[in-house]
Amino acid sequence: MPAFVIGVGKTRFGPSGHDIPYLAQEAMAEALTDAGIGVADLGALIVANFLGGPNEHQLHLNSVVAGLMPGVRLPSWRVEAACASGAAAIHQAVALLGTYDPILVIGVERLSGLPGAVLTRNIGMAGDVVLDQAQGLNFPASYALVAQRHMQRYGTTTRDFELVSLKNHANAQLNPKAHFHLKRVTQADIDAGATVASPLRLFDCCPVSDGAAAAVISATASDGRSVPVLGSAIRSDAISLSQREDHTTFPAAREAAEDAYRKAGISSADVSFAEVHDCFTIAEIVAMEDLGLAEPGYATGMVRDGQTAIGGSVPINPSGGLKAGGHAIGATGVGQVYEAVTQLRGEAGQRQVAGAEIAVTHNVGGVGGTCAVHVLGRPS
Repeated sequence: MPAFVIGVGKTRFGPSGHDIPYLAQEAMAEALTDAGIGVADLGALIVANFLGGPNEHQLHLNSVVAGLMPGVRLPSWRVEAACASGAAAIHQAVALLGTYDPILVIGVERLSGLPGAVLTRNIGMAGDVVLDQAQGLNFPASYALVAQRHMQRYGTTTRDFELVSLKNHANAQLNPKAHFHLKRVTQADIDAGATVASPLRLFDCCPVSDGAAAAVISATASDGRSVPVLGSAIRSDAISLSQREDHTTFPAAREAAEDAYRKAGISSADVSFAEVHDCFTIAEIVAMEDLGLAEPGYATGMVRDGQTAIGGSVPINPSGGLKAGGHAIGATGVGQVYEAVTQLRGEAGQRQVAGAEIAVTHNVGGVGGTCAVHVLGRPS
């Protein structure tokens, strides 16, 4: 079944005084306007969210969002796959075309306003309760272990992490919907950053963001701006690093990428740019290798040579990524699709990747526990 993204919308990611319905409404309205349709034209609604329950004391978000459409009673449900919730919802929409069409996917999250310890505990629910949480292992510490192993095996350095951070913050300066838009980050800022979990420091970590993103998925291209979804795949692995032999790669990401490439009829060599799940700087390096954009241990060479910059051979995270674009958890995977669609339409302005033909999005839940990968092509 063919699949197209016929409309997208997104709020700015970052601290917000707005609640979940307000954020969802803003993204939804933009996506429907972009698609040129109204709520009465929709076949179904999928809402992606991770922490509405513990953070906002609000579950059943599909009905909350449906309440923004008076008089329209759509089939709807909520998807939760930790930080991969948004891309999991996109994958589900693609799979359900033929039963429902078009499908509106909304990813939304509100993370600000909570004490840091409470938010850390709630986010930690995406890790194993017995193997991780009970042992005091949080996500910065888990990704620090990934970084340490990558450094030991491949000679990766903290300078490589700094280069990823500087590049993504520079990209965010070009993205008006990025968390760090108009917030310049320099080498001096990075040098002054406190250690969070060695070797990761403050500017190796993504910020806490609120926000929403939406995409309208259909089996029919509505116009010359409709972006084809060439491949969509998802895989899940054991949730804890303690259950895996190799900490320098995420098998769920590798296998999802291979499946998505197979469905799209492409190889990694065909990818024009990628939006990857860089919740920590090491995660971008691992993602490049898992997506086949670099051989194991060679992503750092591409970073050092500037190949991952917007003007490089394989731009990574032209939006600023999670690192500087923001990580509104349930919205992140949908936000990646928003960026891919914007780029492939040639509508990304100063951050436009020249001649973009094939985009890949890569959204991870936990420390490689779940990964969804999508391949999108240029409108015909």
